[in-house]
Amino acid sequence: MGPRIGFIGTGHIATFHSKMLRRSGVEIDRGPCFDIDTTRAETFARASGAEVAGSAEEVVEGSDLVYITTWTSEHERLVDLCIAAERPFFCEKPLSTSFAGAERMTRRAIDSGLVHQCGLILRRSPAYLWARELIEDPAAGAVMAVVFRDDQFIPIQGHYNSSWRADIDKAGAGTLLEHSIHDVDMLRFLVGDIDSVSAHATYRHGIPGIDDSVASTISFANGAIGTLTTVWHDNLSRPSLRRVEIFCERRTVMLDGDDWFGPVRWSDADGTTGELAGEDLLERTTPLAAIHPNPDAAFVLAAGDGLGGHPDFSVALEAHRVVEAMYASSRSGGSPVDPAEVSP
Repeated sequence: MGPRIGFIGTGHIATFHSKMLRRSGVEIDRGPCFDIDTTRAETFARASGAEVAGSAEEVVEGSDLVYITTWTSEHERLVDLCIAAERPFFCEKPLSTSFAGAERMTRRAIDSGLVHQCGLILRRSPAYLWARELIEDPAAGAVMAVVFRDDQFIPIQGHYNSSWRADIDKAGAGTLLEHSIHDVDMLRFLVGDIDSVSAHATYRHGIPGIDDSVASTISFANGAIGTLTTVWHDNLSRPSLRRVEIFCERRTVMLDGDDWFGPVRWSDADGTTGELAGEDLLERTTPLAAIHPNPDAAFVLAAGDGLGGHPDFSVALEAHRVVEAMYASSRSGGSPVDPAEVSP
């Protein structure tokens, strides 16, 4: 019998993690789940084998490990519940609606000594792991530039159907914070620390405080430069699509397919080219994924062994810091902002 896994929040993202747990092959026991929408909780319970609880507190009490997959403004309160009950926890991204909140949560999580993990799951993506291997290969030379584009239909509709993402009190902000914090984390993962950002945002949907298009220019500590463009549009044929191009001195790397299974393509100065995708990509990168390539399996295994979850809140905090710098730049008309100077 494995650890009892509880879920607070049973929407789209909870379903994703539940399926990932099932596919992982790691032994678990389904614990309680709770959602303020009881119909949604019952649907989740039927599909997963969980039992419906009457409150978040009941989930924490009845679980060995807890997933926090609610809207963002609830994360801090629920993390505090887990810490008080000494339950390891997995919290979805973004940690908080604000950088100050993310800083508080990170400090408390670290001080608790509990195994915890955040939902920046692309750090275990075979596609991004292999891209980093290609970039770090000395044959590639230094990274010179990166172009990162991320677009999806605004997720208050379609299969996401999360109306709370149009509520600034629950979401904190729009596409940059709620969605592209993944992309900011991947820019740091692939290229390195960020020294300066300059950003502009638009609000074409007219939803107060919810940005739907942000373009940022980025200067990295290693001398590379880059751009990040993130868009929430109304083209429902494009649910979540990324295109990433990394230009090194002697190698170009491109990701423009599935976030997990690629393909990853590259071309070198001597004219050679390569492509890796699917099961071949997974096999090549499994040794690079540390505990387990499946992020949910990794959390369960880390908690069982008393190891640190990865990525933990300290990793998420640095992504929050860069995002806050981008918003600060946008508010000032695009003036450059050093993330290191951002304070809670």
